[in-house]
Amino acid sequence: MMMIATRRQLIRKLAGKRPTTSYIAFHNNTRWLSISVVDFKNVAVKEQDRTTRSIVTITTNERNNASMENISDIASKIESLHHGKLEDLEVREIARTLNTLAHSIHKDDLGKINLLKRGELSWKLVNKVLAEDGAFDTNGDELSAIPIEKDSLQINYSICHDAIKCLAQSQNKQLYDRADHLVGIIEEYFLQTKSNNLYPIGRSYALLLDYLRNFRLSDDEIIEKVQELLERASRQEDAGNKSVEVNHHIYNAALNTLASRADSSPSAVLLIQEMIEKEGAPLDHISFSLAIKSILSSKSWAEMGSIDGTTGSTTSIVERLLLAMDQLKLKPSQKTMTPILDALSKRGKVDQILLLIDWMEDMYQSHGWSDIRPNKIHFNTFISALAKTNAVDSGIQAMKILEKMKHLHRSGNNEEVQPDLVTCNAVLNAISKEGNPNDSKKSKSARDMCERAESLLQKMEEGGEGSHIVPDLVSYNSVLSAYMNDTSPDVATKVEELLHRMTQRDVAPDLLSYTICINTFARSKTSGSAQKAEDLLRVLEKSYAEGNEDLKPDMRCYNSVIHAWARSSEDGALSQANKILKEMKLLRESGERPDLILDAISYTSIISALTRVSNKKDPESVRLLDDMMSMVRNEVHESNVDSGVYNALIHAQVHSGDIGAAEKAERLLLSMLTSNDSLAVRPNTITFNTVIDAWSKSNEPKGAARAEKLLKTMQKLHEEGYPDVRPDTYSFASVLNAYANSNNPKSARKAEDILKHMQTLYEEGNDNVKPNTICFSTVIKAYSRHQTKDAGERGEDILKLMFEVYSKGNSDAKPNTIAFTSVCNAWSKSGERQAIKKIEDLMKWMTQLSEDGLIDVYPNEFTYNSLLTAVSRNKDPNKATKALDTLRFMQSDRRVKINSFTYTNVLNACAYTHGTPNVVNTALRIAIIVLEEAIENTEPDDRLNILFGAFFQACSNLMPLEKDKAKIEKVVEAVFYKCCDRGQVDAKLLSQVRKACSTQLFLRMFGDSKSFPNLKINDIPDSWKKNVKAARRKM
Repeated sequence: MMMIATRRQLIRKLAGKRPTTSYIAFHNNTRWLSISVVDFKNVAVKEQDRTTRSIVTITTNERNNASMENISDIASKIESLHHGKLEDLEVREIARTLNTLAHSIHKDDLGKINLLKRGELSWKLVNKVLAEDGAFDTNGDELSAIPIEKDSLQINYSICHDAIKCLAQSQNKQLYDRADHLVGIIEEYFLQTKSNNLYPIGRSYALLLDYLRNFRLSDDEIIEKVQELLERASRQEDAGNKSVEVNHHIYNAALNTLASRADSSPSAVLLIQEMIEKEGAPLDHISFSLAIKSILSSKSWAEMGSIDGTTGSTTSIVERLLLAMDQLKLKPSQKTMTPILDALSKRGKVDQILLLIDWMEDMYQSHGWSDIRPNKIHFNTFISALAKTNAVDSGIQAMKILEKMKHLHRSGNNEEVQPDLVTCNAVLNAISKEGNPNDSKKSKSARDMCERAESLLQKMEEGGEGSHIVPDLVSYNSVLSAYMNDTSPDVATKVEELLHRMTQRDVAPDLLSYTICINTFARSKTSGSAQKAEDLLRVLEKSYAEGNEDLKPDMRCYNSVIHAWARSSEDGALSQANKILKEMKLLRESGERPDLILDAISYTSIISALTRVSNKKDPESVRLLDDMMSMVRNEVHESNVDSGVYNALIHAQVHSGDIGAAEKAERLLLSMLTSNDSLAVRPNTITFNTVIDAWSKSNEPKGAARAEKLLKTMQKLHEEGYPDVRPDTYSFASVLNAYANSNNPKSARKAEDILKHMQTLYEEGNDNVKPNTICFSTVIKAYSRHQTKDAGERGEDILKLMFEVYSKGNSDAKPNTIAFTSVCNAWSKSGERQAIKKIEDLMKWMTQLSEDGLIDVYPNEFTYNSLLTAVSRNKDPNKATKALDTLRFMQSDRRVKINSFTYTNVLNACAYTHGTPNVVNTALRIAIIVLEEAIENTEPDDRLNILFGAFFQACSNLMPLEKDKAKIEKVVEAVFYKCCDRGQVDAKLLSQVRKACSTQLFLRMFGDSKSFPNLKINDIPDSWKKNVKAARRKM
């Protein structure tokens, strides 16, 4: 015995530390035994023969201790060894490492990332040996061929197969192809040398075939590759390679991969059939099961023939395969039939299933295959599989199968098909899990489903399905589950009655029964349902307190009761929901129920309800919202609160109507930023966007600036690597809207600057802030709102920029009618003399673009209203005629819908006309004509008070003298009473009527009023003002 120093040094170099066990070598001519421990424990290298093949096999008692980390460390040290200096012992270390990668670390214990890492490590290791043997091209990049002229090689079949296994299982196509290529060059080497040391083995082909289906290849590519691998394996077998035999392992791997494409490729199924029917094929039960399942599960194949026993149909093919099994003394068994039953059941083809059942009975009668004769296990399998499909008619189809069972049993031919309790429960389960693709008929179909489940249950209760079938807990829970889909008003009553029936029949409800009932009550809109849900919760709490662990109410029960109260419209419902929440908190804090950890569902049910309440300024609602905010902040350490809860809170706060809601929402956001709690409660983009939007709609003087400040905070946090916070288009759009709604005269220019910054970010590659149509339109709106002299010009510049951005490929910034109309509106309010011409030019451009194919920019009624507004503000004495001409043009265009504002704008043009008596009279006639048209063409609920007010303003302005007013008093009087009939009189209109009336007419209409001549809105009858919008009535 002697110590081999080089070996000890090698171990130290590889392991990075002193070996835990000495390396000992017994040398006796050509035989030696080595034992060592590197990073693995109890690794024994079997006795080797240096004169034959250097086979290295690792065995270990603690294979599970091997990890990717320590193997990676060893692999990197092996890889660092200099090329051309690998010693025999170092090759053995590579072999050990590869063997451990391939066998000690099971692939099922690895995720996709580690499977890839395992494959990459194995490629590096095998490369080290292959490079030593000169198997790469001159550049050392590509594996070319193993040189046949070398006397001895470091590589051997064991090293190669271990590497091939890791590469094939890597789920990476590039590494899989390397495994395939490695097998290929070993094939060529063996065919030329007939080497006893390096040759392909059958398991490599099975691996390549089995893992081929992991990749997104076309059906034709899969079929071609399967055929190629089978041919290559056959060539090796024919060449005398004793380690390659096309046996059932390789054959089944090929069949399994082809079966994965059976559903989409008839060619794959045809090849499977060809392989099965090939004379001398290595087949077993698995082979036939794969083939039969493929044929029955193939949609394409099913279109070529139905399961009806006709020539060329699927059943005739299956029968032929089963007969082939019988001839091979592989008697068809229950195991063979399982994939057949499974395939048909999953497809939900009940008619085919029933035909198959008849066929199975025929096969039994004609061939004596007792294992495939229909029995209750087959039927129960069918029904259970149907339930898993969630098909819209799975329950109806399950009932068909049940009736078939009863028919076969009544006929007396087969006693094994008598339905039992398992069968009936399976049918009830199938009914309860029926899907419903048509939401519009959901209520009706759900009620039908419940009635069918109830009917079968009652029959079972009455013994109608046989005295041996007595409904149990599973039966009742299945029917209760069916009621969970029912939205009928009386569903809660039905569930309550069913629960009562259970107890009467000595079937004790379990936690699932109570949970379903509580959940059903929670969904019910019937008065008192929330209280019933809570009552059931109290029953569970009492039973648990008395020692019944099985009825321990869980989070689902408590959350459902909270949800029930939260969605209830009863007085004090939200307070009751909050009470349940606090009870959970106390139970946990007391140690009595540490499992009751408040989660997102617990909070959001109440928070969402607070968002929905009609009276948002109700003190109780505000108090509850503040209470929720306090609880969430204080409970964040002890509960499963996430950013979603905070977002809901912020959303509720924003919509609370409370003074300073935006400020409170921002404080909550900042508390999330400064919190040292888990990542789950950190703010995200949604959080920031909600608060920014709150400021944009707050109408507070500094709202826009606060919104912009938050946007900058988002940008800074993202640059610092803060998770989940990144400004997006919505963030910028909300800030733009804030400036558009601001009263600051400089806000429009500020919005333009932000838009251009946004465009710059997008051009630099930030697709998250791509400016869209809304962004551009909002900036244009900002200019139109402030009515400055340059508003129209600035708005038009933004529109041109919008076209430029759109032409460069930003389809989200597609110009539309709204954008154009906003520019027209800006011009109409600018007071510029050229406003009318500018608007007309824009409208001509819109019409031309629409004719050229950009249909979203055709002028609409709002565009024309902008033109009419500009006309009414113009000093042209003929503007009333101009307005009437525009109205007539609109009326000629069927695509434009005229509204009350259109008529109002024409009346305003008339009202502010100045000129000669002839011009004034023309304006008055136009006003009367337009008003008559307006009354005839508008709806009663339109805001006609504004329309009537514009007419009275026209009468007042055009007929300022008392004698002139007397001439039109009949018209004014008639119009006023028409306004009263419509219920459209408000305070402002009364003032306008007073100015339009002559003194005599005013006295005649309102002289009886208590407050005359200072007429007040409260003095007129309620019927005169019943249809006035609330906002206008307060004026």
